[in-house]
Amino acid sequence: MVETEAPAPRPMLRGEHVWLRPVEPADFVEDSQFAGDSEVGHFLGAKSPMSRAAAERMAGEILTQVGQTSFPYAICLLGEQRSIGTIFLRGVDKVSGSGVVGIFIGDRRYLGKGYGTDALNALLDFGFGEVRLERIELEVFDYNLRAIRSYQKAGFQTDATLRRSRFHRGEHHDVHLMSILRDDWLALPRKRSWELTEP
Repeated sequence: MVETEAPAPRPMLRGEHVWLRPVEPADFVEDSQFAGDSEVGHFLGAKSPMSRAAAERMAGEILTQVGQTSFPYAICLLGEQRSIGTIFLRGVDKVSGSGVVGIFIGDRRYLGKGYGTDALNALLDFGFGEVRLERIELEVFDYNLRAIRSYQKAGFQTDATLRRSRFHRGEHHDVHLMSILRDDWLALPRKRSWELTEP
């Protein structure tokens, strides 16, 4: 009998085009380089470039909270291991059922292609479908229109505007507080991560 090669594992946390793998310290270091890019850093709200040492320190702090109040993941294209960005739930309060989402696509070649929304959908499926959250929120700067559209596509609604609460590049900007509730997520007409079985 001829043995065939074992099939590749199917990702647990995935969207239509990307999957989420556990983040590694090296991912933070790589992301820190992209955060120093003038365009990427601008939308991220970075004030200055981050050193490798600072990125390694940040990775250590975040990784100590994994599975407790923090769930960070690298965003990868389906079939690949290389990270194109990072997405995470942080500040997870399992009593109140709330958490905060953050997302970062570092390589400009992958911006504006829907990968961020796809990754966000996968993270929402995890937050509502596995962690049993009731509310997931985020903050976004008023000038980041591409991100705002992405969040709206994923089902987020604006709760409040924090007027002139962010100073960046010589100007004050509004920050929008957006959220999605479990009921909003349940009403979304799309497949969930666990329903996507094709490679």
